[in-house]
Amino acid sequence: MNDLDIVRDLRSQVRQTDERDLHGARSRLLASMVTAPRTRTVPRAVFRVAAAGALALAISAGVTVVQNLGPDATPGTGTVSVPAWVPVANAEVLAKRATAAAAGQEDVYPRADQWIYVKRDVTTSPKLPKPDVAPLGGGQTGSHYTMEMWIRGDGKERAWRGEGSETITRIRGGKDPARRYDPDYLRSLPLEPSALLERLKKDTEDVTPLRGAQAVFSQVSLILQQGAPQARLRAALYTVLSQLDGVGVDQKVRDSVGREGIGIYRDEDQGDTADPEDHTKWRREFIVDPESYALLGVRSVYLGGAKPSSPFAKLTPGEDVTSVSQVAYGIVDRAGDVP
Repeated sequence: MNDLDIVRDLRSQVRQTDERDLHGARSRLLASMVTAPRTRTVPRAVFRVAAAGALALAISAGVTVVQNLGPDATPGTGTVSVPAWVPVANAEVLAKRATAAAAGQEDVYPRADQWIYVKRDVTTSPKLPKPDVAPLGGGQTGSHYTMEMWIRGDGKERAWRGEGSETITRIRGGKDPARRYDPDYLRSLPLEPSALLERLKKDTEDVTPLRGAQAVFSQVSLILQQGAPQARLRAALYTVLSQLDGVGVDQKVRDSVGREGIGIYRDEDQGDTADPEDHTKWRREFIVDPESYALLGVRSVYLGGAKPSSPFAKLTPGEDVTSVSQVAYGIVDRAGDVP
């Protein structure tokens, strides 16, 4: 589509002027042609700036400013692809942008005998005790390491490999009926957000002591981190998050490898309910790419309230407890293969 076609399509959606419009305009013009004190006109540049500001406000509010001008666009349909620099007002706006970006994408899931591969960069606070055992699959202990994971397409097998290890640890024995995130399960989830929310509530009823928004947030977290859902399901999960109480956004957050994204977070009590002195609070946050809306990573942030004897008391409020970044993803034929 060339520039003239674009202008023609846009003009075709605007009511054309008729004789009544011209007569009224002519009358107003003649009436204004009387002597009047000259007033200082506002420079044209000011109008340009004001128009640009109004455009930015309209975009950030989710208003359709112009039509979709792609080669296959139909006049009167489609919305603007919002630039990444336009701030996200809340989680609902982020979910709407992710949904629009995912609308034209096809879901690509592995065959039953193929595997989803995900590589993660993991950072934990060096102020906290180091784990007694190596990360899953072997490899290094400590505050920073990488881990690779494979999930078979039918959900019947999973595998891990830790940093510095050549050993692949497999878990067999069928699907996990309690907390599933395998491709076969993801394909079964509805894409309509309200139906998806009800399904997630049902799937968490008997498998976690968590309840309400915290249970749903936990299940969405598991799916986003471990399952690597496709774009349309991922956008629907963001929409579910936006409907939960206590969910907010951070405009600029960095993951463990330094990539900048938008944060979707929820603050939660993590203290021991049996201990009246423990009021530990964490922020659990997803970091989303501002252009593709893919998941960059997740992090847990200490907000305070730990009792003096708790390991978390060593942390400063606002400091990361853990930060996990997804650095590679793909579909492979065997556990141990990489894209």
